[in-house]
Amino acid sequence: MKTDIYQKIERDFGNDIKLALEQIEILDARSKGLIGDRMLRAMIFLAKGNLERFKQVIELGRTDYRNILWQAEYDCGEEQIYDFNKTFHELKLMGK
Repeated sequence: MKTDIYQKIERDFGNDIKLALEQIEILDARSKGLIGDRMLRAMIFLAKGNLERFKQVIELGRTDYRNILWQAEYDCGEEQIYDFNKTFHELKLMGK
């Protein structure tokens, strides 16, 4: 796991970090390691530190990963505001 992703999980989930990391392990196992950094960053961003929301986002990703990217990276239209190929640091999202 990339350092910025771990740091964002640690910052956002606080006391629930262990549970959030468990969800990522489950996700990784189900996807056979095919979940990339971009998707993981988008999921963490959408969860906003809420473990239940994180579980919902993960479940949504199982059915339509494009919806996750659209919700996380776009302004609910056609304008892209984030590119989660970049780190949370590059996007200046570590404090949000």
